[in-house]
Amino acid sequence: MKFTYEGINVKTSELVSGELEGVSDVDIVNTLASRNIEALSVTPHKDESGKSKKVTISDLTLPLQELATLTESGVTLLEAVGALAKNKEHPGLARGFKKIASLIESGEPFSKAIAQSSLPFPEYVSHLVSAGELSGELAVALRNASEQMNYDQAVRNEIRSALTYPMVLIASGVIAMLIIFFAVVPKFSHMLDGGKELPTLAWLVLSAGKYANDYPYVIFGSFGACILLLVMFFSNSRVKKFVANFSLRIPVIGPWLSEQDAAKWASLSSAMLGARVGLINTLTLAAESSMFEARQIKAKGLVNDVQSGMTLTESLERSALLPPSSLNLIAVGDKTGQLATMLGAVAKLHDEACKRRMKQVLTLVEPVAILIVGVMIGIMILGIVLAITASTDIAI
Repeated sequence: MKFTYEGINVKTSELVSGELEGVSDVDIVNTLASRNIEALSVTPHKDESGKSKKVTISDLTLPLQELATLTESGVTLLEAVGALAKNKEHPGLARGFKKIASLIESGEPFSKAIAQSSLPFPEYVSHLVSAGELSGELAVALRNASEQMNYDQAVRNEIRSALTYPMVLIASGVIAMLIIFFAVVPKFSHMLDGGKELPTLAWLVLSAGKYANDYPYVIFGSFGACILLLVMFFSNSRVKKFVANFSLRIPVIGPWLSEQDAAKWASLSSAMLGARVGLINTLTLAAESSMFEARQIKAKGLVNDVQSGMTLTESLERSALLPPSSLNLIAVGDKTGQLATMLGAVAKLHDEACKRRMKQVLTLVEPVAILIVGVMIGIMILGIVLAITASTDIAI
């Protein structure tokens, strides 16, 4: 690990600075002491400290656009990649492009250098770049890759923003329930020792509130353990596949997710065909981009159908991967040689439909969340009211 140091030479009293390799800052201090230098400060080198910042897909869209602009301006590919390798704001990104530059210098094609780099480029980027290298339209391929990555990120952001309000609503309700449970319910727990028989609901609410206040660490510890177990459970790839496939069968939510997946499939296929990637490779990569196993199987079936001589329109009609309204556009594109353009139009149509269905999901999720929170709070309040009426002999 590289460190930057500043110190004073004990013999000459001169201020010195520089860089040294070492295991830790203590190791650097000892090394400097052996050289008669008293260390004033020892800090990790900027390139090394940047390792903690993870490179995400959203960090890569702008560099691809910059590469496209530079190559269009006549800058050589190696110089363009070298310029991105000097990024001081994101050391992890700089290291990734340095590796790409070194691979290009060693004779590797740009597409293979991207695939072998440590940067998290989606698989279709290397295929788009490879097609751009073969056709001599690398800048166009880079722009297509950047636009597709932007589209994927926009879809993820839309889903995240759509679920934010319901999650905030549920979290607020849970906090309100905890306040009632820990601050209000214990005020009435003395009724358990009043000698009068309480209704079952009142006894359960007051007993639970008393136990929670007597053993809060047990409650919060159990709650934290449950959350940890749920996170570990849903991190399993098999569980993710099961949940994804099951969600397609849920009314309202299933059609929304299907529209979103169809839009992504059409958008990626359009970008790859526009960059002159072969139809078989395009269909293969587009199929692998789906997160739903059921739809992925249908999409992979298109590859076998097309290889056996069937047209894309016929195969799509057979697999029911897209609704019939989209097949007309694809059929026209298939006949006129404008398949990439028509797939782009299909992607826009499904994207608009996805937004409409997302609004339908929100109109369903919000009242359901309010209902669940309201029922839970209502049960606690009803339990308290029943306890009060039972202790005062008031009939309700």
